[in-house]
Amino acid sequence: MIRSLFTQLAVLSAVCTAVLILCPGDEIKKYVRFACTLCALSVIISFIPFAKEINFDGQTESVSVTDMTEKAAEMIAEQTVSRLENAIADLAEQRHGIKKDDMTVKINYTQDNDRTVRLDGVKIELSGLKYAVYTVSLKNEVKELLNTGCEVVIRE
Repeated sequence: MIRSLFTQLAVLSAVCTAVLILCPGDEIKKYVRFACTLCALSVIISFIPFAKEINFDGQTESVSVTDMTEKAAEMIAEQTVSRLENAIADLAEQRHGIKKDDMTVKINYTQDNDRTVRLDGVKIELSGLKYAVYTVSLKNEVKELLNTGCEVVIRE
C-alpha cells in the first residue's frame, strides 16, 4: 500500500515537473503548482483508511465509506416514503375531509442495487363506513399522482 502511494506520488511529481518546465511565465506556473498540489493531496487522501467505528441504530460496527453510502441511501428512501405517506394523508384530509386518525397509509417500495427506489403500490385503510364514498376518487387521485397502483380498504 505504501509502495503504491509513493509510486503514484513519484509519477505525479514527474508529470508536474514536466508541465512546469513547459509553462511560459511565472503567472501560469503558480496555477500549475496549485493544481499539482491538489492532485497530490487527492492521491494521499485516497490511501487513508476510512473504516471507523460508527453507531447505527444503537449498534457499533466497523463500516467503510461504501457501507455508509448504502445506509444513507436507505435512510433517505425511508424518509422520502414517510413524507409521501404523510402527504397522501394530508391530501385525503384536505380534499375529502377524512380525519388522519381514521386512516393509515402504507407505501410499498423496493430499492435496487443502484439505489433506485421504485414504488410498488399504496395501501390506504380507512376506519368507518362513512368514508366508503371517497374510495374511488381517492384511489384515482393517488394513482395519478404517484403513477403506481393504489388500494383503498374500508375497516369497520
